[in-house]
Amino acid sequence: MKLRVVFLFLALAMLLGRPVSTPAAQAQTSLNLDQILAIAVERNPGLAQADQQVRAAEARVTQAVAGYLPQLSNKAIYNRNWYESEAYAAASGGSGNEFNTYQNTLSVSQYLYDFGATSGQVDQSRFNLSSTRQQRFTTLAQLVQTVSKAYYDVLRKEELVGVNQDSLRVQEAHLEQARALFESGLKPKIDVTKGEADRAKSRLNLIKAQYNLRTARVTLEQQLGGPPVEGQYSLAPLARYPRRPSDQDQLLGEALKTRPELADAEAQIQAAEASIVAAQGNYFPSLSLGASYNWQNVEFPLLESWQAGATLNWALFSGFKTQGQVNEARANRLRTKSLLRERELQVSKDVSSAYLSVNQALESIDSAREGLRQAQENMELAEGRYRTGAGNAIEYSDAELSLTQARSDLIQSVYDYWQALVDLDFATGRGHQTLAKP
Repeated sequence: MKLRVVFLFLALAMLLGRPVSTPAAQAQTSLNLDQILAIAVERNPGLAQADQQVRAAEARVTQAVAGYLPQLSNKAIYNRNWYESEAYAAASGGSGNEFNTYQNTLSVSQYLYDFGATSGQVDQSRFNLSSTRQQRFTTLAQLVQTVSKAYYDVLRKEELVGVNQDSLRVQEAHLEQARALFESGLKPKIDVTKGEADRAKSRLNLIKAQYNLRTARVTLEQQLGGPPVEGQYSLAPLARYPRRPSDQDQLLGEALKTRPELADAEAQIQAAEASIVAAQGNYFPSLSLGASYNWQNVEFPLLESWQAGATLNWALFSGFKTQGQVNEARANRLRTKSLLRERELQVSKDVSSAYLSVNQALESIDSAREGLRQAQENMELAEGRYRTGAGNAIEYSDAELSLTQARSDLIQSVYDYWQALVDLDFATGRGHQTLAKP
């Protein structure tokens, strides 16, 4: 009777998704999923790289916009001159074969118009910045997906360790019972040896489960850039009841609007179109204003002069370089349009696959719960029959094995559901939105 109560209590705790905690575990730092994700966003090196790529793209916009602004420069020159002919040296302003020249020039120029060459480069850099930001959101979404699934996997492995610990305790209790019955002459020696073998197997399964848990924690900590806190920590158990996803078509429509990969491809198309404008601008002249003020002489004080005017620069033939640039830009535009279509198809596949996985997991949970109920009843019958002498060790062992497997199946189904839901949130573009910061 006591054994049946233990099994019922453990099954109830597992169904509620709340593993039994010990005083030592309660003293540990407990972290929920939101806290774990915040740590990942702060410390994950992959996301840090994406942040720096955004900053680099912002710097490229600054470089491109500089073409619109006045350009101011100063150049100072000192030369030591020597001429074979003193007469030629004198004509150059010097005296004797050797003399010095000093020059300082302050220049300013201002772009006026170049038929879209500069504006195209500016627009291209801005659209590339938008693309890079969307790539950063994609990296963030993937990080949320990976960390969330790793979080659930740790919880799964923790509960499986608990199941195997319970199994070992049941086998040890059964072994003591078998020994007592053997010593009283009610059961044969084979029941004792069978109990010892079952205990050894349960111990082996527990060792495997414990190492699987350690591996799951290492995987999670890798995404966090190391342990989330100093010292021991635990992950908060799940407290929500599984929710069913909404209509698949509605989810697909949401994904097509929110997935950053699609916005990235659209920005790349706009950048390619801007690059066509910039390349075509090289067919035409560029117009700019310029002025300079000079100080120059072979001795001090320097003589002053200035000049100002407009410059029209037109590359009449560049060996078909401009034509090649335009053709390259047009090919990139077609490529990015194909990329957008490819990503739309991938998004549709992601949503469909994740939607099916969520529903499959929910049905598996219902089936696993029914299997657990039946396994519990079977275990109660086997335990009662063995205690009264009607059953044997093999019947009892099979019932205990079935109950352990049923508990494990339900745990697997529940966490398969949560991980499938993470995939669905990723597919629809929901998973990272609360963490997304430009």
